[in-house]
Amino acid sequence: MNDIRKIMVLGAGDLGRRVLHDLAHSPHPRRVQLLGRNAEVTLRAVNLARFSSMQRGHRTEVGHALTDLTDVARTAERIAAFQPDVLFLAVSYQPWWHITTLPEAAFQRLYAANYGPWLPMHLVPTMKAMEALRMAGSAAVVVNAAYPDAVHPVLAAAGLSPHIGIGNVANNVPGIRASAADQLGMDVAEIDALLVAHHYVSHRLSRRGDSGPAAMALAVLHQGQDITGKLDVPEVLRRLPADYRRTGGLAGQAMTAASALSVLEPLADGRDALVHAPGPDGLVGGYPVLLSEGRTRLVLPGGMSREEAVAVNLSGQWHDGIAEIRPDGTVVFEESSMRVLTDEFGYDCRTMPLSEAEDRATEITERYTRYRARVTDSTGAAR
Repeated sequence: MNDIRKIMVLGAGDLGRRVLHDLAHSPHPRRVQLLGRNAEVTLRAVNLARFSSMQRGHRTEVGHALTDLTDVARTAERIAAFQPDVLFLAVSYQPWWHITTLPEAAFQRLYAANYGPWLPMHLVPTMKAMEALRMAGSAAVVVNAAYPDAVHPVLAAAGLSPHIGIGNVANNVPGIRASAADQLGMDVAEIDALLVAHHYVSHRLSRRGDSGPAAMALAVLHQGQDITGKLDVPEVLRRLPADYRRTGGLAGQAMTAASALSVLEPLADGRDALVHAPGPDGLVGGYPVLLSEGRTRLVLPGGMSREEAVAVNLSGQWHDGIAEIRPDGTVVFEESSMRVLTDEFGYDCRTMPLSEAEDRATEITERYTRYRARVTDSTGAAR
């Protein structure tokens, strides 16, 4: 029993529950614990995962514990008690899909800000979780779901970056493989892709089928050989929001959960895997990554250097609303993106030292809550 791997899922929101469910439905021996804040929600989620897994004949051990991330010491106690091999962070003060539930006109206005100005909402809970991990003395491999493209390089300045992220760059890779295989008349199982792209680009690809003003790098492989030159790459990408469009919003988190499992399961099972992930080792943006013995190594397309890949992602970072992440973790926000939040609900932050992130998250929460009430009536329609 000592060789059974232990995975802790911190966060009992939609994504955390989806990932817990899939981790429990495995023939591989493992112990999984959900660490949540709400006792009722957490217990019900654990029992659903446990009993549905049993129904299929699996024997995963599924348990739970309670904490509040604002209590770093208590969270540290929970981590130390379970001693996870892998810790999955699914914590955010405001999930990315939340603004999609606003009236359409308000959503479209806020959507124009891109993701960067909302950074404190993802940075602060991740930072508190990492502080708890350090306090617990845990050596767990940490996998983070909350905006790793920007959260990780900011926290790296304080030595608090998770090891690797999930989603974003990964979410479009299956569609790219399917579109390329279709264009070439090949079996998709023989097609792989190596994609370097920031969150901004990955988000845009699934909606507009191009990288817009930002850079990206892509190589398509057939049985390991680069065949990118044989493809009409713009056409491959254009088909993503057309023939290969997929459900978005909250229901679309199934894709994010699948991307999380592509990273978590190799780590849990102790096997090597080539994955796509944002924020490996504190880097900005997303990359193809080889997981091996709990470590990460970039596997870049076409002889691209690490410096060139980082430059590609810095291009996406700017267009996502972050002009610069300084070596000390201070964030400089891009002016036009921040102006959207200023115009919509009065929030204005041009430069944010890491020490001010918690106060900024509180301010966004308060202003956005009032804004939501103002633009929405009891039926959910715009006023």
